[in-house]
Amino acid sequence: MFIKGVILSSYGVNGYARVKSISNNFCDFINLKNNKVLLKKSNSSSVEVKVVDVNIKGNSLFLKFEEIDTPEAVRPLIGFELWVDDSLASSLKEGEYYLGKLIGYAIVNNNKKLGEVVAFFEYLNSVFLEVRVGIKFFFIPFLSIYIGDINTQEKTIELKVLDLLK
Repeated sequence: MFIKGVILSSYGVNGYARVKSISNNFCDFINLKNNKVLLKKSNSSSVEVKVVDVNIKGNSLFLKFEEIDTPEAVRPLIGFELWVDDSLASSLKEGEYYLGKLIGYAIVNNNKKLGEVVAFFEYLNSVFLEVRVGIKFFFIPFLSIYIGDINTQEKTIELKVLDLLK
């Protein structure tokens, strides 16, 4: 499953939720209509809901969920993350990856395993892979000058600059 957005507020009187997209574009949200999604919030329970309408107005995205028909019914969902099945995740261009799927990949150089990706984080406009090497942890910028081939079959990521693990 992938996180696709976050509920920001209610919108209008019919129970629409204003959603912040964290995927590539709004157009992929059209595919959510008539599909079930999972709403999750840390330290809270999750709830499965069916999307019955998707509305895009300018730079804003609005979703309508089945049986949620008032602004008051949306308000408790503010801050919930919108999780979707893999089949409904945003389509990727060549050379793009779902960062969450890279967790568990081996970091290699000359076919020798050096470590394993255990997490990632985003800071400003940069992404870093957190890599465990033995009992130590390192942060590797997710940039082509440091990262080489990513083999999804073998679940490996080539590290070009070994000095990042010192």
